[in-house]
Amino acid sequence: MSIENDLTGMLFDNMSLMKKFNKDTYADAFNTYYENYKPLFDSIEKGCREADDRDSYIRDLAASFVSRAVSEEKSIEKKSDREHFTIDHNSVLAVYVLPALLETRSDGLKTLADEIVKQWNEAFTRYTISPGTFAEIDGGFKRKLCYITTAVCESLGKSDDCYELRTLRDYRDNYLLSNEDGVKVVDTYYNIAPTIVNRIDKSKDSGNIYRNIFDEYINPCIGLIEDGKLDECEELYSEMVYSLKDRFMNNRTERQDG
Repeated sequence: MSIENDLTGMLFDNMSLMKKFNKDTYADAFNTYYENYKPLFDSIEKGCREADDRDSYIRDLAASFVSRAVSEEKSIEKKSDREHFTIDHNSVLAVYVLPALLETRSDGLKTLADEIVKQWNEAFTRYTISPGTFAEIDGGFKRKLCYITTAVCESLGKSDDCYELRTLRDYRDNYLLSNEDGVKVVDTYYNIAPTIVNRIDKSKDSGNIYRNIFDEYINPCIGLIEDGKLDECEELYSEMVYSLKDRFMNNRTERQDG
């Protein structure tokens, strides 16, 4: 197999890995993935050292990687299926491929990651991607961030310590986590929410999506908490998570009862 084929295989041979993108399984899945591709990383690094023109070598690798995706996307007839193709491949690229390249701490592989991002975003303009490290992604699970609410508030120019976030964090810590059913809701939320935010962020319409989430779910939840209607808030917040899951995860993740 050529380096080009092995590189594209990092994406196209691993589409099922998004099923393991949750707080319990992501770290192990990523580490196994990374170890499997270490020989490829060594080969790319060697190619960078031996190439007459290192930058051209990297650009050509990135072009080969992106061109396969473009070719496969163009072969899909239905517009909705093409959109699903882009979202799915963007997700694996952002959560596994790019973090693995960056995990090598190699200047050549970091440059390759940046070049893939550049060419990918030029080819797929509706949903753009940005490189992130494994530590950044996995750290989000470990900090148990209010993923969706944080993303919504950031998009509206609110601070990380805004009233909405403080209210919902307090609700989570002092109500949901105090009972067995609430713990199940929180666990389900943290398995689903990072992928939802990852996919919304790749949409050109992310600002409007987040505004609608705030108007339809976040603000009403705050009102319910203020009125002491904590059970009703739990129902509405769960409805938000599963509604967004159905929209942005294409029904490919089994719903977990909570």
